Amino acid sequence: MPSFPRLIYNNKFDLPSLPPPDTFKDQTILITGATGGLGLATAVHFVNLGASTVIITGRTSSKCEAAKTEIESQTGTQGKDMVKIMELDMSTFAGVKVFADQVKKEVKSIDYVLLNAGMMSTSFRLGKEGFEESIEINTLSTALLALLLLPWMKEVGKGKAHLGVVTSGLHRGELDITPPNFPQTNILTHYNTPQNYPKGTSGIYPINKLLTQYCIREISKLALGPDGTPQVIVNPMCPGMVKSDLGREYKTNILTSFLVDSFMTLVSKTTEGGARTLVLAALTTKEENGMHYTNYMGREEYEKIVQKNVLGPEGQKMQAEVWKEVIAVLGERVPEVKGIVGGA
Repeated sequence: MPSFPRLIYNNKFDLPSLPPPDTFKDQTILITGATGGLGLATAVHFVNLGASTVIITGRTSSKCEAAKTEIESQTGTQGKDMVKIMELDMSTFAGVKVFADQVKKEVKSIDYVLLNAGMMSTSFRLGKEGFEESIEINTLSTALLALLLLPWMKEVGKGKAHLGVVTSGLHRGELDITPPNFPQTNILTHYNTPQNYPKGTSGIYPINKLLTQYCIREISKLALGPDGTPQVIVNPMCPGMVKSDLGREYKTNILTSFLVDSFMTLVSKTTEGGARTLVLAALTTKEENGMHYTNYMGREEYEKIVQKNVLGPEGQKMQAEVWKEVIAVLGERVPEVKGIVGGA
């Protein structure tokens, strides 16, 4: 975790600049989880930067319609039908499959898919598929959606499409992935009991984001063509600390709501500021495929911090185990996954 002064500097005074107008002229952008917060702010940026079509998703049509109205209002694009809406239920694998099939049927071209939908929990809950809820949504459903869309993106993206996945900088070095502090096998099921739910203010969020980081790094390998060149550029990313509604579960009463809001206002980016990172990630190069993207930390510093958890032998071993478990679960529940992983 950066020092407190650096945190404030990064989030308040060192925001990246947006690219020039018309950078995304005539492009099609798909953003999940865009009915509010970071996703909605990102959609606004893409409309303002020239995208011809911005597809947003939400859990209900009413939320999608309200978000569309808000985006059009902020960008002055009422009546131009630039913003399209689609429903997406990340709480079940069947819901993810329905959405992916709809996208592949209805969307004829794509330039950037941003998987931003996710959740943060402060207490143990089992999800509908039988896994700890945030691991189920943030890791398993996100990996499933990325896998289901990848072959389609290779086909219609003309070798230039980007797949971005919002993870978190909390995956870096704060977690200890060595025994006995972290399970070495049966990782997904380990967290299916309340006794194993992590204590502390962050709860399981850093863990599910580390697991997601592993998955996206593996998916970036599946994006490679026969010649080793990425046919889709895949990047996990972190916008930094952003004040949004994601941490609403921390607001259990008037006092905690006041404290959380005050702290986030002091140290966090606005959603507009955080969304800049998610926009710029659509411009990464083929050489950056698989790399973690952020604006608040240089690559050398990042790679030093993640040696243990990601890049070094311990991290690589853990990544292989997590990926094996994720594919076993998804392949059993959604057989299409086996063909994608085996034939990518």
